[in-house]
Amino acid sequence: MADKKYCYLRVSTPKQNVQRQIDNIKAYLKGESAIQFEDKYTGTTLSRPEFDKLVKAVDKDIAKGDNITIIFDSVSRMSRNASEGIEQYFAWYNRGVELVFLNERYIDTTVFKAAMQKQIASVSETWDKPTDRFINSIITALEDYQKDLAIKQIELAFEQSQKEVDNLRKRTSQGMAAKGAGDKIREARTGHKFVTIKNYKLRIAILKELKMFGGFINHTQFAKQYDISRMTLYRYLEVIIKDMECSSFTPKQQITFYRDRIKEWQN
Repeated sequence: MADKKYCYLRVSTPKQNVQRQIDNIKAYLKGESAIQFEDKYTGTTLSRPEFDKLVKAVDKDIAKGDNITIIFDSVSRMSRNASEGIEQYFAWYNRGVELVFLNERYIDTTVFKAAMQKQIASVSETWDKPTDRFINSIITALEDYQKDLAIKQIELAFEQSQKEVDNLRKRTSQGMAAKGAGDKIREARTGHKFVTIKNYKLRIAILKELKMFGGFINHTQFAKQYDISRMTLYRYLEVIIKDMECSSFTPKQQITFYRDRIKEWQN
């Protein structure tokens, strides 16, 4: 039995640069090696020959009893839509494969597995057959409930990444480095050139705390905590998502960008 690590990279437009995905995965691996599969630009087709090779390689490893980890920069790299992504996620999860999504760590298979074990551990065996049958039915219900939660989280992660196909023609600045990103973002947001420090701080809080970016609270909880309406929160989200599309930043990189803008204001 061996420990096998794979990583999968994909770009969706000719102008996208895969280097950002490579850098993020290397940072996660911290010097460890992983077998890399990379699909080039495929337009809006579903043809992913390297992904198909990855699936076959994983199938062979599972047959040998190996421990397998697959690393993605984002859940959008695994699939372009939620339904296929959920199907692939649980196909691998049910066979013991560990999945890591660097931009959406809250849907890593280890997180789902830990939640499942916590739910099951809350119900103990009594050794009384009728009672145990009842408890087993509770466990099954808890498993189904936890799976539904995981599906909702995966669908939430896809809400942003699924826009990729629809916006292929608009996203011409993919792969842009941090230098000059501010100008690109300001050009893309006509009418939103004046931004206050308070505005930037709220954007940072959204990126750090909302579940959709890997935080721990939902939209309703965030709006209540920061005393804003849900409509205001959605307007902020629209701006943040547009900023991230223009800069090709991860949530953490976007937070750094906003913090740099605050420093510029304060100096």
